[in-house]
Amino acid sequence: MPLLRLKSAAERLSAIHAVARVTLAVVFLWHGIVPKLIAHHADELALLRDAGLSAEAAARTVTLVGWAEVAYGIALLLLWRVRALFLPAAVAMVVVTPGILANSPRFISAAFTPVTLNLCVAVLAVIGWMAAPRGSD
Repeated sequence: MPLLRLKSAAERLSAIHAVARVTLAVVFLWHGIVPKLIAHHADELALLRDAGLSAEAAARTVTLVGWAEVAYGIALLLLWRVRALFLPAAVAMVVVTPGILANSPRFISAAFTPVTLNLCVAVLAVIGWMAAPRGSD
């Protein structure tokens, strides 16, 4: 396995950075495109309705957030050396999770709970930020 043959700490950090960045980009691209833009998934709409948005506002917001996630995923890939791009993902997950817990507690026990997904995304963003070359902010 090529990753196991990395000899220097710099090579390992570079590989960790790449894996974290690409994985985070794929997560945001997937969650922006599939459940939000293509499916307008009922759970996405329910989370926003539970937060107090009307059905129309929830539908518009799902679309807007979907496009924002797609743009963010693309930015992660195109702006490879911008270390600071990891921080919005970590902050967003920390900010939205309490709102989900407070407004939509039924999702806590869901099979694909936003609690663990958001935790993993936040931690992956921190790992990517830590592994990214310094001075690339």
